[in-house]
Amino acid sequence: MDLLTYILPIVTFFIGSFIGYRIYRKEERLRHRLVWSRLERRNVMRTINSLVSAIDFKDKLTRNHSDNVKHYALAIAKEMGLSKAQIDTIKEACQVHDLGKIGVHDNILTKPGKLTEQEFKEMKLHALAGAVILKPFHFLDKVVLIVRQHHERYDGTGYPDGIKGDKIDIGARIMAVADSFDAMTGKRPYRDPISKEEALAELENFSGTQFDPKVVEVFVKLMKKGNDLFEIAGEASDVL
Repeated sequence: MDLLTYILPIVTFFIGSFIGYRIYRKEERLRHRLVWSRLERRNVMRTINSLVSAIDFKDKLTRNHSDNVKHYALAIAKEMGLSKAQIDTIKEACQVHDLGKIGVHDNILTKPGKLTEQEFKEMKLHALAGAVILKPFHFLDKVVLIVRQHHERYDGTGYPDGIKGDKIDIGARIMAVADSFDAMTGKRPYRDPISKEEALAELENFSGTQFDPKVVEVFVKLMKKGNDLFEIAGEASDVL
């Protein structure tokens, strides 16, 4: 009995140490994979953003478009109370949403007049093309979804899949408003920019058909209040 009393604490100590070491090693491996996953994600996003910069170089009139869309979209997402994870995904998706345009001919991207039916069909492929380019990176699944859906319309007449309403990811619905507003208020090869007031009126006019009414309501409210959306978006970005 005395021997058992002596040995039992020693055995318990070694068993506890062994289990503790196994748990420690498991946590270390998990931490290691997490660090490498973050590094991989960061390097991939840097490469992708370099491709987006190449697109901006081809079409100088849309330079800074992705940044503008990102700021508008993040301000909307923050006002709507989306989670940190959702805002993070929207931020990345905005930066790469036009990636598929790298496969669109320059003469279409910079054409000063109206696109022909065939040219418009080629331009419409950019949302799907961007999603296809990003698809191999499994950790960008949610980003891929937004990129693919950002030209879907709330009434189901958009592309590439013709889905509608809440079936469209909330990030894509937010981006659709931000993207359209920046496109309307920026100069394009085929037209001059319109005023912010005119652009907001267009968003309201197509609320419920092209755009999610709630997203339009939030964005218009922010703009009419005179809020600095770039400042709001900056605050949202700081939490990422």
